[in-house]
Amino acid sequence: MKSAEQKEFEWKEKRHGLITASVLPDLMKAGKGTPFGKAALDVMFAVRYERRTGVTRENGTAKAFDWGHENEPLAVEWLRTQLLNEIKSCTTDFEDIVFNEPFEGFGDSPDAYVYGFDGKVSALVEIKCPMSQGKIESLQLLQEINDKDEYYWQFLGHFLGRPDVDTLYYVIYDGYVNDGRLLEMHRSDHTENIQKLYDRVRLANEMIDESLRSGRDFPECIDKAKEVLAIKVEIETLKPKAKGNVPVQNQITRLKKQLKLFPLHSTHIFKIFLCILIIEARYFKINKLLQKNKVLWYDKR
Repeated sequence: MKSAEQKEFEWKEKRHGLITASVLPDLMKAGKGTPFGKAALDVMFAVRYERRTGVTRENGTAKAFDWGHENEPLAVEWLRTQLLNEIKSCTTDFEDIVFNEPFEGFGDSPDAYVYGFDGKVSALVEIKCPMSQGKIESLQLLQEINDKDEYYWQFLGHFLGRPDVDTLYYVIYDGYVNDGRLLEMHRSDHTENIQKLYDRVRLANEMIDESLRSGRDFPECIDKAKEVLAIKVEIETLKPKAKGNVPVQNQITRLKKQLKLFPLHSTHIFKIFLCILIIEARYFKINKLLQKNKVLWYDKR
């Protein structure tokens, strides 16, 4: 079994440059007169930074992160006292850390899996170990999980990560007294919002890539991102029908070519043109200098 340090390193490597479930509550926030508010744009800028620089973004405050990290195994043990099913921590009970990538640009790692008596994953688990005692107390009043909950969209992100699982358990664990609360939610009660979340993540991912390609700010990238995304979704829809179907295979090839030939933004074209001018100017300058030196060399002879 790999060490905790190795697994944490792998987890950071896998989530690098991806939109992850933990940032979805912010990504879903709209602004005044705009679908993407400041919190959503901050998430996208953080992901853009990772893709542009290769540097991994930080994940919350160290103190709160350490508290949650230390208490999560205890929360899993507490959960085992509440359910008869087998429970495996996605952090400690697998050789490799569990990280689901169901589609381009998105990654998800639930805290644990609950297994049915058939040996298959029957439920996902999200554990919260608040450090603030006031926060713990406020969560005692929570009776059901809905879109008013601050972690709601993160929970739905787990459903995106495992489309084959219908149930999620939300564990609110109090590390001070080794006790917790258990709430349950089902995919079938949130299908409309899961689709809404899926559409949002796919669009945001394309906007980040388009911003990197064009050098434009996110609001200016929405239309182009939608066009690119529509082609990609069409390809994904056709792929299951492609085996042994030549016309469908040809259609996919045409769509892929269309993606490659997608026109660049005018600002990007201008930058390329400017680079060409600079290179040509340097070439003529060097060539002129060489000719001058050649004359001087002949004069010396």
